[in-house]
Amino acid sequence: MRLAVGTLRRAKLDAVRGAVEHLRALPWPTGEPLEIVPIAVPSGVSDMPMSEEEGLAGAANRARAALSATGAELALGLEGGVVVVDREQPLLILRNWAAAWDGRRLWYGSGPGIQLPAELAETVLGGEELGVAIDRYAGEHDIRSGRGTFGVLTADLLDRAHAFEDAVVAALAPWYVTMT
Repeated sequence: MRLAVGTLRRAKLDAVRGAVEHLRALPWPTGEPLEIVPIAVPSGVSDMPMSEEEGLAGAANRARAALSATGAELALGLEGGVVVVDREQPLLILRNWAAAWDGRRLWYGSGPGIQLPAELAETVLGGEELGVAIDRYAGEHDIRSGRGTFGVLTADLLDRAHAFEDAVVAALAPWYVTMT
């Protein structure tokens, strides 16, 4: 069974590979192993989603575009962004979302969330994309392609791939769990 994934980013693909590895022992509709087919597709949302709704929309758009572009049996879209809880404090929660789409059914999952330090939250609210802000904050380059902001903020106990992995496992649930 081909599983299209609407991204070429290493951390997101690592998340999908990790989720698929966890799910290998479970029954899939076709009984076939999953073949991951990465493809670059647009999210259709801003580069830095600023709400749960926008993050979910980006994930769904990527899943739909990946399925359409590849003709796979199932597709995933992954999107990261923040949920703005309070602009005054400021309080922003970094979140990850995944959407699975097979042409008939769309299902969502989300990963853990983590509060951004005030310095990062203010920068993001000021319009800077988190990927740029976290590089400066941590004094590193291209953090988003590796451990991600989650890794920086948790001393690598939870990196970007693992945060997305939970979202992927949740989004794929209807395909490996019989739901009534």
